[in-house]
Amino acid sequence: MKTDVAILFVIVFFLKQGLVRPEIIGAVVLPHGGIAVDPSHFKTTNKTSLAQAWEIHNACVKAGKLTQGLKPDLILLSTPHGVADQTNFQFYLNSKGFGSADTDNCACPPCCYNVSVDLDQNVSKDLVIELKAMSRNVSGLVGFGDAVPFPLAWGEVIPLHFLLGGARVVVLSQPNRRYTDSVQMIPELLEMGTSLFSVLESSNLKVVVAISADLAHTHDPNGPYGYSNASQPFDDALGKWAESLDSQALLHTAASLVDSALSCGFTGLVMLHGLMESIGLKFWTSELLVNHHPSYYGMMVATFLKSVLNN
Repeated sequence: MKTDVAILFVIVFFLKQGLVRPEIIGAVVLPHGGIAVDPSHFKTTNKTSLAQAWEIHNACVKAGKLTQGLKPDLILLSTPHGVADQTNFQFYLNSKGFGSADTDNCACPPCCYNVSVDLDQNVSKDLVIELKAMSRNVSGLVGFGDAVPFPLAWGEVIPLHFLLGGARVVVLSQPNRRYTDSVQMIPELLEMGTSLFSVLESSNLKVVVAISADLAHTHDPNGPYGYSNASQPFDDALGKWAESLDSQALLHTAASLVDSALSCGFTGLVMLHGLMESIGLKFWTSELLVNHHPSYYGMMVATFLKSVLNN
């Protein structure tokens, strides 16, 4: 398998030569747990957990640099913890977004990690219009008449903390029914990915899709969600998917465990799979950078680069 560095070199070369048409050029999965931002505040006596926290942080940095190196015009970020509708996928329609997040064991203030982004209103509005025309459950939301930036929180701020370069951002908020209906949503999520592919490929922009996702929240009996023996098999299945794009691992193994594992990121990953499948899975090179649970919840970092050979 080609390394991500080699593929990035090829993609950037073709971009500089003007030989890659605007399209979806990559994807990334990043956690939004506060541990990822700054593990120096992670209070644990377990040396393995602390080492894993730093591996997660360093993987986020690596994925962020890889994304910035692709020089996308647009980052489409899917968040499971945004301003959400019960039924519809929401697109934020303000011109700017702003928010803060903190890290585990150090609240804001003083540990404030701020993100200010330019939201692409035109692309967001076009997505709402075109996805509605495809009978997708979508809507757009303007906050405070666009007089102030749209409020962002940890689900957006932490991934964007690592990703932002000069790209504009579109935020897609997963609906609240993901909490109870994530398995039932699988066909819809795959269709949503297909529809996003259709619209974004014709947008005349170089696009990177980012999925804000944590994995199972039931690794620790003392954690807020208790323990489930589904937690590790669920995280392992998602790691297998990220390494190989194995549909069975995501859509069957992980899907059979998610109701017990309790993962906020599952729906975004299924949507991403639908998008990549529409392009053709053979045209993607994936790399799982890390998959750990230093705390009660799992965190994964993975990158997906689209081959220029598909042009």
